[in-house]
Amino acid sequence: MKKTLLSLLLVFFAGFTLFANDADLFNLDYNAVEAEFSQLNQLADMVKSNSDMTYSALKLEHGNLIESMNLVSESSLPSDTKNPVLGIPSFLWGCGLGVVGILVVYIISDEDKAETKKALWGCLTWTAVVVVVDVVWWGALWGTSGL
Repeated sequence: MKKTLLSLLLVFFAGFTLFANDADLFNLDYNAVEAEFSQLNQLADMVKSNSDMTYSALKLEHGNLIESMNLVSESSLPSDTKNPVLGIPSFLWGCGLGVVGILVVYIISDEDKAETKKALWGCLTWTAVVVVVDVVWWGALWGTSGL
């Protein structure tokens, strides 16, 4: 037992010494970060100062900035790449929380019917799984009882 514990401790500490050489990975160069975000800050200032600016107008005026940042308009993205509600897909909201999940999706997604429908399908899927498992369970229980 002592040999096993000692071996595990040696392996554990050996792992620390192997990764200790990468300690400089966690040093943060604030000037490099500021340089990376300078274009984004410039773009954010333009949008803040001109609240009715659209993507197409921004592309016409500052096309080089848009191209250098690899920005695309939201309309050019596929419709299924929307951000999920609170980072969780709508199907899982319905599957995990049922009617409450459907309500959460409906409220948070600003009454988006497509997302609410996904949550509804999640709820129905979970309900179907529970019904099938219950039928199999009770069928097996009934079959083994000899009645």
